[in-house]
Amino acid sequence: MSEVAQPSVSRRAVFLVGGYERNDAAGFFRRIGREMERFCKCWSVEAKLGVPVEATGTMAMTAVADYRGPDGACRSEITFLSFDDIVKHDGARPFISRLFAYLIAFIDYVVSGTMFRFFATNWRFALYFLYPLVMLGLFVWFGTIAYRLVDWIGLPGDPLLPGLAGLAVIYALGRYVGRRYFVYHLMDLWSCSREHLHCRRPSMDQRIDTWAALISQRIAQSAYDEVLLVGHSTGGALILDVAHQLAERLVAEGRPVDFQLVTVGSTSLKVALHPAASRARARLEVLARHPGIRWTEFQALTDIINFYKCDPYARAGLKHQRADQFPRQFQVRIRDMLERETYRRVKKNFFRVHYQFISANSRRYFYDFFMICCGTRPIEAVRGDRLPLSAEAGKTVEATS
Repeated sequence: MSEVAQPSVSRRAVFLVGGYERNDAAGFFRRIGREMERFCKCWSVEAKLGVPVEATGTMAMTAVADYRGPDGACRSEITFLSFDDIVKHDGARPFISRLFAYLIAFIDYVVSGTMFRFFATNWRFALYFLYPLVMLGLFVWFGTIAYRLVDWIGLPGDPLLPGLAGLAVIYALGRYVGRRYFVYHLMDLWSCSREHLHCRRPSMDQRIDTWAALISQRIAQSAYDEVLLVGHSTGGALILDVAHQLAERLVAEGRPVDFQLVTVGSTSLKVALHPAASRARARLEVLARHPGIRWTEFQALTDIINFYKCDPYARAGLKHQRADQFPRQFQVRIRDMLERETYRRVKKNFFRVHYQFISANSRRYFYDFFMICCGTRPIEAVRGDRLPLSAEAGKTVEATS
């Protein structure tokens, strides 16, 4: 279903925190530039991305996107808030240090009962949580098989040779499979998540404060029809921290607290479900007390790296007195966002499916990341049964190619 849309946003500011990844802001905008071509083709609109400009000392980069379609024109200033340097620092540590930090994190999540809360809340995400440990176990298992096989053959050099064979298999699997399938990267993710929820990541806390200061300055300098604070994946948890710090700063300066929170494919509950995450839950409660903060969350069943059909506020054990939904939730179907052949090709790659939340669609659908960030439709006008553009712009949700 679609309805005639009246232009309502002509100038927008978007501040995006992505997931725990090594890609920097420049890489993000290169990808966005490529994706924008698919977006334009899908919706038969025009959109151009300007040259990204880095903000000194903030780990943030901004590019202007100019959109023009049958619904009107809009200029969006898209700012990518980057913490790739922190991720790279984590990955540069000696392997033994990374493994030890991960095992401590895993034990913490189990002993605290958080892993069992994952299973109770969304079992698919719980399997994602177990993925690094299962893969490490498989590496050791194959190494043990190699050890026993060489030992059974009885070659000279026993028991040194079987031991070397087992270690060689573990090393080879770890070097190829572990890197290719993000096993070590996800180890770092979980150790970082644990340290952050325990308030033991001063570098991340400082980065969040810096981002909040940047956003405060930007919205003071210019008038926007809409201000979006967007978080994807781990960024879905971090953007809540940014929103809290921004709100506190605005209150202290006597300025209105008025912006939109948008979380897509969010993993914020991996923090909020932990008993020790008292700071995260307290910040969420503060956000709910500001009526000028509206929160919209998009989730997908196909994506295992999010909490499908879970209210991130209520599941954190919190209640609010607002008359509106906080957050307003939408369940999206990834298969309806992509051409059939594309979906068939990517559906078994759960990292690629997860990334579709911030990628361009190849089919017209009510959820479209680029329409949210670049089009004229305000986020509060999003409806699950309405396309972003008017009926005259396209009456089907079939692929445009």
